Amino acid sequence: MGIAAAIDFETTGYECGSANEPWQLGLALIEDGRITETREWFFGTELTPENEPLMNQWESFYPYLSGRTLIAHNIACERTILTRIAPMTKWGPWIDTLKIAKKMYPRLPSHKLGDLCEMFGIVPEIDGRTWHDGLYDAVACAKLAMHLGAI
Repeated sequence: MGIAAAIDFETTGYECGSANEPWQLGLALIEDGRITETREWFFGTELTPENEPLMNQWESFYPYLSGRTLIAHNIACERTILTRIAPMTKWGPWIDTLKIAKKMYPRLPSHKLGDLCEMFGIVPEIDGRTWHDGLYDAVACAKLAMHLGAI
């Protein structure tokens, strides 16, 4: 399979009718059954104007995603954002850890990323980080994908 990339965008949400804009991208590269590199980017939005706009950073994160298997927990958000910023780019193939977990363990009380990682004993340990941080969630997703045998 080569190198796969687990990704997680954190977004502003649709508060007060505003657009759902990404402000953070976390990435965990997986090769030969282990996480080999992690990275993150912060993007400027109305809520985070101190950061460079996403398109100004395109060249720094595109090489990590292009031509790779992309992994996310509920791929809808990540796929939508990438398609919106680069509609002519063919992204993926995609691995959705949420779909895989639901298929493998349909009777679990929760299929949330954090709940699954806790149940399987694979919660990431990253100083000062926790759930709903792009880097933390990307690492968690990578660990979950490996645990589920998805890669």
